[in-house]
Amino acid sequence: MKFACILITNLAVASERRKNIELNNNQLVIFHEENKVKTVIENSLYSSVLLPNLTLKEATYKYPHAVFISADKTYYRKLLNSVADDLLLISPLIENTGQILSNRNCIYMSLSGLEKIYKTYKNLEGHILNSIPGDLQVRIGISNEKFTSYVAASIASSSKTNKVKNTSKKFLNNLSIDFLPINSTLKEKLYELGINTLGKIASLELSHIQAQFGITGKVIWELSNGIDKTNLKPYVKDVSVTEKLVFERPISAKSILTSGIETIVNRAFSNTYLINRYTRLAILNINMTNNHTWSKTIVFKESVKCAQKAMFAINTAINNILLSEEIEEIGITFSAISNESGKQYSMLKSVRSQDQLRETMLQLSKRLRTKPPIYKIKEIEPWSRIPERRQALVDFEI
Repeated sequence: MKFACILITNLAVASERRKNIELNNNQLVIFHEENKVKTVIENSLYSSVLLPNLTLKEATYKYPHAVFISADKTYYRKLLNSVADDLLLISPLIENTGQILSNRNCIYMSLSGLEKIYKTYKNLEGHILNSIPGDLQVRIGISNEKFTSYVAASIASSSKTNKVKNTSKKFLNNLSIDFLPINSTLKEKLYELGINTLGKIASLELSHIQAQFGITGKVIWELSNGIDKTNLKPYVKDVSVTEKLVFERPISAKSILTSGIETIVNRAFSNTYLINRYTRLAILNINMTNNHTWSKTIVFKESVKCAQKAMFAINTAINNILLSEEIEEIGITFSAISNESGKQYSMLKSVRSQDQLRETMLQLSKRLRTKPPIYKIKEIEPWSRIPERRQALVDFEI
C-alpha cells in the first residue's frame, strides 16, 4: 500500500494570522503551557520540522521584537479538521492524528487505487495541493510505509512532493534519529551511545537494542529498517454545530457571561441539525483580551436534546472558574451528535452492570479523546502452576 503524508509546518502561525490580519507582517512565536512549563511550539521564522526546543523565557531573550501568543489548540484543531474534510473528497481513507504538535501536524492518505482515477501521481499531487488553503505551508512525502512517508515529507521543500524511489532502509540510512517518534530522554540516551543516525540503529542486532530499550527498542529498530506495519486509522468527518457571540465591549461580570452562554446554547439547539437529535459533547471557548483563550470540554453524563439540560451541565462546569482577563467573545461547539431516542435496559442485573460500565467507558473515551487505559482480567490457563500464566490483562472493549 502506498501512503502520502501531508505535513503542515505553520498551522498555528497561519491560524493566528487568520484571526488577526494585523499580524501578517510580524514575527510570531506560539507557545503553550504544560506541567507549568511554557514552551514554544511554533515560530514563523522556522519552517523546519526539527524546531529548536525553547522555553518561553529563552525565546523572549532571543526574539525581543516578536509577538508572543498563547496557543489556541481548539482553533488549530478545527482548521486541521477542515483540511482533512477536504482531503476526504480525494481519498476515502485518510488518518488525521488530531494532535497539535510543534511543526509536525500530519494527515496521512492511502493512495491505493487512486492512480487509476487520476492516471498519474503528478495529477494526484496537484489535486492534493490545490485542496489545501494557500496560506498553509505544505510538504508531501510518498512511500510504501507511513513512517518513511513522514520523513520524506519532513525533508521536502515547501509545496513540493518528495517521493521515495529507493528502498525505505536506504532512504533512511543517513538521516537523524530526531525523526523517530520517541521522547527527548531516549534520544539523548541514543546520542550518548554514539547512535545519531537511523542507519546506525538499523546496523545493530535487534536483540541488542531490544535488551537496552525494551519494546521501544524493537519499534525504533523496525522503523530504522523501513519496517512499519501500522495501518491508517480511518478519519470520520465529525458533524458539529457551532455558535458564537461577540460582545460590543469586553465584559467581566459572571452573570453576563452566563446569559451569553445561554443565548448561544439556545441558538445552537434551534439549528436544524440539532432539532430532535442528541449530543454528548460540548466545547466551550472563551476569548479574552491580550489574545488569551480559555477552553473547557464538557461531556454530558447522558446525551441531551434540549438547551435546558445542556445549560445545567455547562453551568456546573463553569461554576468556579476565575478568568484573568475581560471577555471579548464566547463560542460553543456541540459534537458527537446522534439520533438516539430511547433506551431499553436488560432485566438481568449482571447485564445492566456491564451496560453501565460500558457507558462509563464511553464517556471517559470522549473526555480523554482516546481509548482509556483500562483493562479487564481474563482467565488464560487457570490450571497452570505458574501464577502469571493463569490470568492476563486485556483491553476493555467499548
